[in-house]
Amino acid sequence: MSTTHPMAPAFSALTETQLHTIEDLLANDESSSDEELIEFFISEGIPEVSARQALTYRDRYLTTIYLDGHTPIRLERDAWRYDPYSRRFVPA
Repeated sequence: MSTTHPMAPAFSALTETQLHTIEDLLANDESSSDEELIEFFISEGIPEVSARQALTYRDRYLTTIYLDGHTPIRLERDAWRYDPYSRRFVPA
């Protein structure tokens, strides 16, 4: 049985909408620069510290499909990724 680990302090005060925005852009926006993403996150009310911390996850989100709600930002040590060989989600 796995125990959940709380999210990093930089993300714990964010709303569900803000977390979704961060994860959506990290997973899907390949063309914006890091600074453009930071500016956008800040314009959405996300603190700069959280925006900069989110970018440290960018490569992971661009290359891996995570189970909704079990992502590195939400559950760092209990993230689940899609394994194309077994065609199911497995611990990351």
